[in-house]
Amino acid sequence: MASKKERLEQILSDLADSLGSDLLGALIATPDGQVVVSLILKGSLDSRKLAAMAAAVVGTSERLSSLLETGDFEDVLIRCEKENILARKAGKRAILVSVVKKDANIGLLNIEIEDATERIISVLGS
Repeated sequence: MASKKERLEQILSDLADSLGSDLLGALIATPDGQVVVSLILKGSLDSRKLAAMAAAVVGTSERLSSLLETGDFEDVLIRCEKENILARKAGKRAILVSVVKKDANIGLLNIEIEDATERIISVLGS
C-alpha cells in the first residue's frame, strides 16, 4: 500500500493531468504554512514561501469570515495580472494551494480542486 506522502503526491499529479498546462504549481501545506508535498511546474515558484503565505491568507480569511459571521471559510482566489492563486482548506489539517495561468478556466479549476480536496481529506482525515 502506498504511503500517505505517495498518495498525496498522486493527488497533485492527477490535478496536473486534469488541468494540463493551465496549472503552474500546486502544493499541500499544513495550516501553519509547512509544505507537506509540492508539485512545482514553474521554475520561479518557491514552495516554502508559497505555503507560508497561503497559510497566512487562509488564516486571515478564516478570521474575517468568523468576524463577519458569514459562515465557514472555504477558499480564496487571488486574481493577479499574470497568474491566479487559489487556496482551499482541505479539512482541518491541510490547505491545497494552486497557481494557474491568468486565463485558466476557473470553473474547471474549482471542480478539480474540490475533487482533490476531498481526496486529501480521505488521506489525512477531516
